[in-house]
Amino acid sequence: MEGNLGYHFDHGCSLLSERNRKKNSAMKMFAVTGDPILHSKSPDIFGAVFTKNGIDAAYFRLAADTAGEAVGVMKALELTGMNVTAPFKADVIPFLDETDTDAERIHAVNTIVNDNGRLKGYNTDYIGVIESFRDKNVELKNRACVVIGAGGAGRAALYGIHKAGADCIVIDIDEKLAERVARESGCNAAKYDQLESCVISSDIVVYAVDASTINILKEETIRPDQVIYDVNYKQSFLTELAGKKGCRMVTGADMLINQAVPAYKYFLGKDPDKKLMWEGFNTNPLGNKVRTIALVGFMATGKTSVGAALARKLGYEFIELDDLIVKTTGMTIADMFRIKGEPAFRAIEKDILNQEISRTNVVVSCGGGVVIYQENRRILKEHALTVWLYNSIETSVKRGNDGTRPLLSVDNPVQTARSLFDNRKGYYADAADLMVNTENNQVEAIVHKIYAEISKAFGH
Repeated sequence: MEGNLGYHFDHGCSLLSERNRKKNSAMKMFAVTGDPILHSKSPDIFGAVFTKNGIDAAYFRLAADTAGEAVGVMKALELTGMNVTAPFKADVIPFLDETDTDAERIHAVNTIVNDNGRLKGYNTDYIGVIESFRDKNVELKNRACVVIGAGGAGRAALYGIHKAGADCIVIDIDEKLAERVARESGCNAAKYDQLESCVISSDIVVYAVDASTINILKEETIRPDQVIYDVNYKQSFLTELAGKKGCRMVTGADMLINQAVPAYKYFLGKDPDKKLMWEGFNTNPLGNKVRTIALVGFMATGKTSVGAALARKLGYEFIELDDLIVKTTGMTIADMFRIKGEPAFRAIEKDILNQEISRTNVVVSCGGGVVIYQENRRILKEHALTVWLYNSIETSVKRGNDGTRPLLSVDNPVQTARSLFDNRKGYYADAADLMVNTENNQVEAIVHKIYAEISKAFGH
């Protein structure tokens, strides 16, 4: 039913769109990407600074299957900047126009800046490592350090600590990887069976292994006078062990904030207030919003089909908002616009949205223009896990050009649709907790992606 309703909705708010065009066109958009990504605290960290300083910007999580897909979306949406997390930090490099020297040496990018269409990659992770030790008054120069894990986080930690003058050894279960990373960093590598002896003899232990990994360090290898840096900002077994031993701790949360400071400066050209970033980190805006899921997006992005299938998979009720408006009022949306006018429709839409979003165990498919009103975006952000379904304008026109959308019955439907979408994309970004690209995927694959993100973030 999204077809007809989508047209009248879009057509009816053309004047509203024109009034909002100037403001929305100035909005900067940012994202963080990885797989998985819904757990990321970056939107909370950056969003806190944007809100407090009155910066017209939106920051959302971009779910992608590959680094190339993420960069493609960044270009298509003309994002001002994007942060990158595992597993894309190395994979993203070939898709960039330029990479700075530090990122090249670490062979990992966690920050991408869009300079008028030219994408440049940076690595601020190593800065985050150095600054985190500095915050804890830990001297790195001439200290013996072992880095456990030679992935992106481990390489950044190794690079930063070595640059600060520490004597570093890297260890990984993939010994060839550890040797290569050590060689590239000008450090030494040790065999994996030397892990215990290296930890015992080190002043600083960097644990750059995923928090879900089983305990690979024995209690007797940790000394109270050691400094432990766990890259995970969700607690791992090492957090409890270090606390029990009385070690000084540098956490993944410390590093996350400290890498965000230079990333922010790359994005906006000025330093942020780090205290505000900590305030954002310590909030929990997602809460338990997974009990209510809202799908937003432009026409023909799959909101109805994906919403219905996702509801089935979750065991939730599916609600098509436009259908409910028609059922409640006894009028088609076309007649509502023609007879009662847009303000009357918006008032009804807001009331019904507010009513349905306040429920639990529901998936709500929203009309294409629901995000235009700030009050609706506030309702979505406060009460629902809001997922933005996105595909290219060309795909929307191709999928939607079935004769039921007069909006597309023009000489240049792509240009018409793009103009409307460009006016709305900042609003979608502002409302969204998560964005999923539906361009080349079947409904089942899209639902699987959303479900996987929810499961990993909420343990659904």
